[in-house]
Amino acid sequence: MNGTSKTGEMNGAIPLVSIASTDKAAFDYIHSWLVTVDHKKLGMMYIMYGLLFFVVGGIEASLMRIQLAVPNNHFLSPQIFNQLFTMHGTTMVFLVGMPLIFGFANYLVPLMIGARDLAFPRLNAFGFWLSVFGGLLLYFSLIGAQGMAGAGSAPDVGWFAYAPSPPGRFRRGTARITGLSAY
Repeated sequence: MNGTSKTGEMNGAIPLVSIASTDKAAFDYIHSWLVTVDHKKLGMMYIMYGLLFFVVGGIEASLMRIQLAVPNNHFLSPQIFNQLFTMHGTTMVFLVGMPLIFGFANYLVPLMIGARDLAFPRLNAFGFWLSVFGGLLLYFSLIGAQGMAGAGSAPDVGWFAYAPSPPGRFRRGTARITGLSAY
């Protein structure tokens, strides 16, 4: 105990086997969530997905509020404001509200009816991952390369995107929210 160590003593060192097993355990934990078909885990994933996009939609709303805080503000260009307006509405309806409803339904309905799981659990998981892909694809349009009509190719048709939407002063063309509109 005088500061010297004998051969074979660890002296507080972490053996490599425990580090490898910790990494393996973390990998297995993450993998179990990514490939799950359990209704409770999928419900929690839907809820987390909805809350993540709730934060993104809140950031968009904050940017629009900064633009509208004072008259004649040039914080955002008119094109970017229109894109944020459309993306905020789409986000709050399709990427926040619906996933939160699906998440609570996935989690609670089987528990309330006494079932082991939802019918077609793999289809349920596939639907979740399709919705994640769709949300990411929609947001990649904000940071994507120049489209045919100008900087970025995010949709800029307003919150409701009504079919008789006339071209506005600052609209770049006929960008539509593909898959979310009927025209």
